[in-house]
Amino acid sequence: MPDLQIRLVDIPALIAIAKLPVEDIIQGMESQTLRDTRPQLLEGMERGFSIDLEGDFLQWMDEWRSELGNGPLLEEIRESFNRKMIGTVEACQAIATLTEWVSIGDWAAWEGRVLLYIEPHLDDTLEDAEDLYRSHIWSTALGRIGMMDKESYLESVSVDWIQRREALGETMDPTKDPLILPTMQAHQRAAEGLSRIAHTVRRRKDIHALIGREWLEANRWGQGDWNLQRILINGWPEG
Repeated sequence: MPDLQIRLVDIPALIAIAKLPVEDIIQGMESQTLRDTRPQLLEGMERGFSIDLEGDFLQWMDEWRSELGNGPLLEEIRESFNRKMIGTVEACQAIATLTEWVSIGDWAAWEGRVLLYIEPHLDDTLEDAEDLYRSHIWSTALGRIGMMDKESYLESVSVDWIQRREALGETMDPTKDPLILPTMQAHQRAAEGLSRIAHTVRRRKDIHALIGREWLEANRWGQGDWNLQRILINGWPEG
């Protein structure tokens, strides 16, 4: 089962770096002088290493630099896309790497477990994993989780997990199932991270929770106006 991934994108930082001239970004990535443009990592979160993202970006440039001018990066990518010089997935890959660069924290969990963490806070039961990639699902879930204190949310996850196991007739006796305690601890860690994300998004309007999936094509990352293909076609979302 693939991981659902959430990337907390610093919107002003993303727009700023995407406005830099193409050659300036290339030189900055090569010399590692752009690292100061990365926003501060949110406490308790993880994200991609600078050296890895620099390598990803420069590798992309090795293939597509000849199709770009030296204007602002996003404008050049959109122009080349409109002229059909760069494909949709390839164009969005560069944008996706920039979202990783300006992330203040990444979170990931198996799709099956994500259902456990958010479904009790939705109005309707989710039919399948594809529902996890609908924008209204996350606006509702993060909004409601962000209104709960961390301890109450973590308790709700544990209670729901226990009730689901009991409904299936599975034991909660750790002497009979040694995986019970490690699994519960894993749920608590993941839920704590999701609580942190929800509170951050609620508190900071300059942060967007960009949602995607492991192995998902770059153009399918994000929902609504924050879908990367829509940004490629229409530019940055208003507001």
